[in-house]
Amino acid sequence: MRIQTLNAAALIALTALASCSSDDDGGGGVKVPDHGYMLGFRTSTDPTADYILFEDDLSSGSISATGNGVEQEGWGYYVKSGDTYLAFDYTNSIAKGYRIENGRFNNVGQFAFERADLFGEGTNNTLIAVGAPWGGGSYDCKIMLIDPQDVSISKTVATPIYKSFNKEGKQLNAWPTAAWVQNSKLYVPFYPTDMPDWITPLTDTAYVAVYSYPELKYETTFKDTRTGPIGYYSSQPCVLQDEQGNHYTLSSSSIAAGYTQSTKPSGILKINKDQTAFDKDYFFNTEALGYRVMAGTYVGNGKVVARVIAVAVDNNEAVKPWAAFSVMAAPLHNIAVLDLNAKTLKIVEQIPMHGGQYLTPFLVENGKVWASITTTASDAFVYQIDPATATATKGARIEGSEIQGFYKF
Repeated sequence: MRIQTLNAAALIALTALASCSSDDDGGGGVKVPDHGYMLGFRTSTDPTADYILFEDDLSSGSISATGNGVEQEGWGYYVKSGDTYLAFDYTNSIAKGYRIENGRFNNVGQFAFERADLFGEGTNNTLIAVGAPWGGGSYDCKIMLIDPQDVSISKTVATPIYKSFNKEGKQLNAWPTAAWVQNSKLYVPFYPTDMPDWITPLTDTAYVAVYSYPELKYETTFKDTRTGPIGYYSSQPCVLQDEQGNHYTLSSSSIAAGYTQSTKPSGILKINKDQTAFDKDYFFNTEALGYRVMAGTYVGNGKVVARVIAVAVDNNEAVKPWAAFSVMAAPLHNIAVLDLNAKTLKIVEQIPMHGGQYLTPFLVENGKVWASITTTASDAFVYQIDPATATATKGARIEGSEIQGFYKF
């Protein structure tokens, strides 16, 4: 099944730094600028060629791997915890850690793992990774706590995220989509799916499982039927935290996101700080404004920069499930600024309709947001979005298919 092959590839994270750039003068590691951006750079999609690049400016010029950066061995995800960059290599089931030390990008350790399908932030710079089953008799997820300083797994617990999914006598998988910690509790939203075919027969409820933290013992599950499941495959940024510690969950209800049906409107729910229930008085129905919200990042003062898809576009029979994961798919998405307080949505007109991404990286810097936008195989740029005015400025050309990770250092 083609989509399974692509999904496995998409979860291949950065592997060993197999070849050094011309900046490597034998001093160990790869030299980096005094300040700037670390980028996960993808030259193409099939076959893929990935690099780690270091740039001091994203606002102009071009971003290229020619004579620059560190080539990777596979299609990778980039995860940062504290000052450590962790690379999960699905080909060899080895995760490696890297740090910038004395002006160089160095490998500082590694550990073996089985699966890691989503990542979240714990406390004290602990990284949370969850490995989910693809069917075949097991419904247990493995929740891992990772110590980035030691570059090691400090705790693993195998547990079914949810035990009660049953459709016409068949047990369904509960696929986790995000993870965060608050008030000594771990929150894990998820959605039911019939594996291994990725059918979604139950899409009328948002679910969040709660565990004690760091013990990782299951406590409860809370639900809401005003919208569909939260998030979707590939650890998309689907849970946002505001200045007060409240969390907002994004439910796409999108065919392009891999759901095989849409039975509730796309929208945003709120979980007040330290609570294990949705706020009954808050629901932002983005579908009523004509758009389904796919992924986003919180900027401040109630503003969110999000990737969205028009309901009319998503409902078009020509749109295939999983189209939201490919930058080379037909342009389906817009960038919008959402106001969580006023419940408004404004399309950023300067950014053209474009393809989607695995993981959908955003970088918030000085109240503005950097995003990678690919419209065709030969047209990819970095854009800087101003949420205050819902406008954007075109930045550097991407001499490849996309930026898959943004980090400021």
